[in-house]
Amino acid sequence: MCRSRKPCLPRCRGREREPLPAAAEDTLPAAQDENAPAILDAEPEEEEEDIDPADVKIFGMKRHVFQLTCLGAAVGYILCGLVGILGEKMQGTGLGDILAKSPSATVWAVAVAAVGYFIGSRLEKKREAALADEQAALEQPNDTNA
Repeated sequence: MCRSRKPCLPRCRGREREPLPAAAEDTLPAAQDENAPAILDAEPEEEEEDIDPADVKIFGMKRHVFQLTCLGAAVGYILCGLVGILGEKMQGTGLGDILAKSPSATVWAVAVAAVGYFIGSRLEKKREAALADEQAALEQPNDTNA
């Protein structure tokens, strides 16, 4: 019989039950006591350099540029859907005919994503310029007592 007290596989028949291991409470403190001095004597690990989350690159673009590019692509798909709906609802009118001939959804998404990339890259350049100005101001000595 197995531990489940039901007959199972032929290889288990006739075998005695194995004793269960000692309670976990008995073995755990001893293991902790043996390892405790090793943990206390270990050298502290070197801390990793703090990286500004805005400086992390995703697909070669800074984080804010990537986010605005993705936002632009999403807005492009939404605009494509809205233009398509307007083109269907306004059939027979001059504006409806123009909207019905709109390009594919991918063209809309890429065009608006390019606008998002352009805006994101300009904002990133402004952020970098502000950080450079701040660093320059910190490096210059204060001559207020002169």
